[in-house]
Amino acid sequence: MKYRPIMLFNTGCILFFMVFLNGCASQIAVDEHGSEWTARPVSELKQEMNSPDSYASKIGWKETTYSLANGNYVYVEPIEENCFMHWEINSGGIIIGYQAKGDGCPKESFLDDRISRQKSREDY
Repeated sequence: MKYRPIMLFNTGCILFFMVFLNGCASQIAVDEHGSEWTARPVSELKQEMNSPDSYASKIGWKETTYSLANGNYVYVEPIEENCFMHWEINSGGIIIGYQAKGDGCPKESFLDDRISRQKSREDY
């Protein structure tokens, strides 16, 4: 019986660190995903999203885009529940930036690849 409180404490510490490290892994995964696809054609991303193993396919995601004032557009990809990657696409169909948005996304991004700060028509 002496060891029971110690075992409960150890179990609690292990659970805490697992949750903490999972949050860090999620952050890295979003930034790695962004870095992996930047400077690649959006057509390749769309093909990947259409694969049966992708999260987008599993939830039945419908293609979502919106225009930016600078002539580029944003292609939205669901990453996980309540987390969406907004990819900025130039006129040549190349991914030039990204931003993770949503309550399920990490709060800060290690990389500062952001969608153009110019306002789109939707902002007016």
